[in-house]
Amino acid sequence: MDHCAAVLLLFPESFSNDLPDPEYHKAARQHVQKVENLSKDGLLAKFAPQLLPQIDPAVNSISFLALLLESLSDRSTKKIDAILPHLVRFLMTFDARQIRYAGTQMSNLLSAFADFERAPMINDVWEHTINPSMAGSLTLWQASLVVDLLATALLRIDPTGSVLTAHHLTLVRLAYTSNNIEPALPVLEKTIVFYPGAKPTLAPKFLCDMAVHPTAYITPETGLGSKVTPSTVLKYDALRALCFIQRRSWQQAFDSLQRVITHPAGPGVCSNIMADSFQKWQLVGLLLNGKAPSLPPSVSVSAQNIYLTTGKAYIAISQAFESNTATALIQEYGRYTQDEWVADGNLGLIKTVLSHYQRWKIADLRHIYTKISLEQIRALTQSAETGASLGSEQQVLDLVQDMIATGMLKGEVIPAVADGSKPAHLVFHSLTEELSSAAFSAEMADTAQRIAALAPLVETLSERLETSREYVRHMARDAARFKDKSAGLGSGSHPFEAQVDDEDLMIGLSTTR
Repeated sequence: MDHCAAVLLLFPESFSNDLPDPEYHKAARQHVQKVENLSKDGLLAKFAPQLLPQIDPAVNSISFLALLLESLSDRSTKKIDAILPHLVRFLMTFDARQIRYAGTQMSNLLSAFADFERAPMINDVWEHTINPSMAGSLTLWQASLVVDLLATALLRIDPTGSVLTAHHLTLVRLAYTSNNIEPALPVLEKTIVFYPGAKPTLAPKFLCDMAVHPTAYITPETGLGSKVTPSTVLKYDALRALCFIQRRSWQQAFDSLQRVITHPAGPGVCSNIMADSFQKWQLVGLLLNGKAPSLPPSVSVSAQNIYLTTGKAYIAISQAFESNTATALIQEYGRYTQDEWVADGNLGLIKTVLSHYQRWKIADLRHIYTKISLEQIRALTQSAETGASLGSEQQVLDLVQDMIATGMLKGEVIPAVADGSKPAHLVFHSLTEELSSAAFSAEMADTAQRIAALAPLVETLSERLETSREYVRHMARDAARFKDKSAGLGSGSHPFEAQVDDEDLMIGLSTTR
């Protein structure tokens, strides 16, 4: 055991903290090989229980990870319970720089989290209800811990949260099916920009270089990221949307669903996930803006045709939502039976739309009035749940105050004058309030910070574009056309060639989406 411990503790204690990248790179690779040799000899499995408490996972991350994997090979309940504290300690403190050299091992550890859930198909969890039994044998407390640990680990590996991996899909499934969304939000709220395996990828000279973007080390070659399929991308965004719907974060849910329905697809190609997401996108658009959303121009004609066919009932709901009375909306809702809404997985969402109809009609009164009595609001608006106006002025007051409290409505209710000369009424506030000097400065600082955070992403995207074969070819032909124009041939000499070049360039970009 002493020999085994000596090898495990060798790196990085035997080196100075400011070791140059070339030397660190060499030492880390050699250490990984030595640890693998210990594993092949059976020494890690033999001494793991005694060695785990003696090694600091924040310092000897590669060694600790190897011990964990050996310990987790025994899946007995008693053994797992004993390992859990060490697993938590590791995932909360591991050195992300070291882990770049043990990418396959780290992915194997994170893949074990998939065992905690039955990996339900996406259509099995569309309905806006929670079924804790879908989370396998986990208790709710265990599920919360697992989600928190996995989210923490993913952000330690990639602080930008911009690179999608298969572990992201495991995380979002666990979060949604166990109703533990909060711990996953630091990952789910990040914007995915890059996908492992997309070409071109600029390989770093040294994995330990802390200046490189995560796309340089989260790759199939390092083992930290496997090539993701279009299905993985669609499922991840669709499940993210469900998580945001669960939290009533309509803007985030809308954006996630829009990523799904605008996913690049070939002619006549439109997956079930895309079609189902269109239905939800329609409903969430109503909740977000109070009107039917318009399809982005990037949606292909074939996908549009499929959406118009499979989402006919939802388009009708969206159109009826914009009518001045609740009757049309109630009629469209009644054309489907409750079982049919359940079959689509949208019963909870459609009921939320019905409950928000009157709220949006009240909010839209701002376009006509600067102030309006509560009695007038009662007379002008109806509930899409009952088809009638509210029963009393007090009910109107309760609804309006709730809208103000949730931020859906900017305004204030002025109580009635005691002598009856003025009734209780709602005064609408301007949607664009003037900011104080301090608030304006804070907003500007926040904007500057967000722009600065985007700089590394823009730089990495530019590097990928500039090394793209399609981009290089496009630039070469652009230069040739310019040369021809200068020679008097004119830029209109090759109209077809110019069109093909631009299309090829866009195809090249879509593959790195």
